[in-house]
Parts: sequence; structure tokens; C-alpha cells
Amino acid sequence: MTQPASRHVPDSPFTHLTLRAACSGDARALSALLQQLAPNEARADPKLLALRLSELTANRIVLVAERDGKLLGTCTLHLIEHLAHNFARSAILEDVVVDADARGLGIGQALIDKAIERARAWGCYKLALSSNQSREQAHRFYQGLGFKPHGISLALALD
Repeated sequence: MTQPASRHVPDSPFTHLTLRAACSGDARALSALLQQLAPNEARADPKLLALRLSELTANRIVLVAERDGKLLGTCTLHLIEHLAHNFARSAILEDVVVDADARGLGIGQALIDKAIERARAWGCYKLALSSNQSREQAHRFYQGLGFKPHGISLALALD
């Protein structure tokens, strides 16, 4: 599934970004990248992450953005089939993060574009995501890509 992104990363007309499905060999770098999303939480165990990446089902894909062998961003896409809507499909986007040193270079947009492409290939009628209320810059980014507020997101901690 390795493919060059449809766009050049804007910091150089000669630099390409590769978007692909994550594999178990990405676990250590992916663990470090995900830590940036939740710096106050325990880092994902690379061994467990590698195992989970090797066991992904067809209704989930973890995408990574890579340049020169370095992971610069990731997101996870989940396929949902809605019983109440005659099994209509939608997708949920989770764990979107771009390395702090690479933000603003088009990597997040390339990942979202690839996620949208995958959701359309799955036959989804919508792509949804949730974002922590404090991440106002991320909200502006998503809205700039066409995402709009939809309903209200509620959560119940099960700890």
C-alpha cells in the first residue's frame, strides 16, 4: 500500500511524503509519535503495539506518513456499520497526530486526504472525529478541511 502522497510537502518541491498502512515494524516510532498526542499518559508499549498492528482487521487501518524513513504523522480509521440505518457505513477518525517538528508542512492534510479516500472506498456516507476541547488549533485545522460541528460528543469513563 506504499504510495507517494498526491501532493508535495510544501517545504520543498523535491521532497515527497509516503503514506502507507502501518506495520508492526513501525511500533517503536509510532509509540513515540503517539506520546505527543497525550504527553501525560503512559507511552504505548511498542511490543503490544507491534502485535496489535499485525492483527488489524479489515474494518480498521492505521495510516502513517513517512519521509526519509522517519514517521512524521499517523491516524487511525475505523469502519462502522449502523444497524439503525440499514447498515449504512461511516468511518471514525482517531489518534491523529503529526510530529511537533513537522506541523504546518501539509502532513496532516495528506493523512486526512488519505483517510477520506479510504472511507469513500469503504462506501461511507460520512467521516467523523472528535477532538479534545482544548485543542483549538486542531479544531481550526479540521474546519479548514471541511469538517463541521455535528451533534455533541459525550464520553463515560469506564476506569
